[in-house]
Amino acid sequence: MSSRRHILPLVVAILGFLSLRPATADSVDDAVKYIDDFGQRAISALTAPNLSNEDLTSRFRSLFEEGFDVAFIAKSALGVFWKRATEEERAQYIPLFEDYIVEIYAGQFRQYSGESFKAKFSRAEADGTVTVISEVVQPDGPVTPLQWTLVLVDGTYKIRDIKIEGVSMINTYRDQFANEILQRDGKVAGLLDALRQKTASLRTPGNG
Repeated sequence: MSSRRHILPLVVAILGFLSLRPATADSVDDAVKYIDDFGQRAISALTAPNLSNEDLTSRFRSLFEEGFDVAFIAKSALGVFWKRATEEERAQYIPLFEDYIVEIYAGQFRQYSGESFKAKFSRAEADGTVTVISEVVQPDGPVTPLQWTLVLVDGTYKIRDIKIEGVSMINTYRDQFANEILQRDGKVAGLLDALRQKTASLRTPGNG
């Protein structure tokens, strides 16, 4: 999921989800309408002309925290190593994970070039989550299918996972983070150092 082919469709789709308004448990059938109605507001906010890198990152972070179940995603991405992490490591990891994700995707909005997002339908799942099926259409390019997992938290939708062409965002980062840890003597502290370094590199002009 690190290539532009995978990241850019995800970025466009995120635009459609980040500004979901509060929803009640009986509004599952309305999830598609919410996405289509409010997607344009997010696009406007994050692709405004002359937007500085700092403002872009700040706006994306605010919307990311609003739309995503960050703590759940971070914990799931750490996989079995969450149980092995100390309380101090866990406390450091979640904000480092958020910083890393924000820097990756905020920078990608600079490459937005008119790709369109369309939510197709939604369904309620037995585990209480909602699945939304959508697609991203690139100008004169392929259609990329995406599948979203949402959950209602205090009456508001939160995104818990995204599958792009069948590949889970959580699983992608779980594999990446496991490799980072195993390359550093199996220590979660090694991943924390790696996240700090990667995030700092993304913040360096020319590397975003």
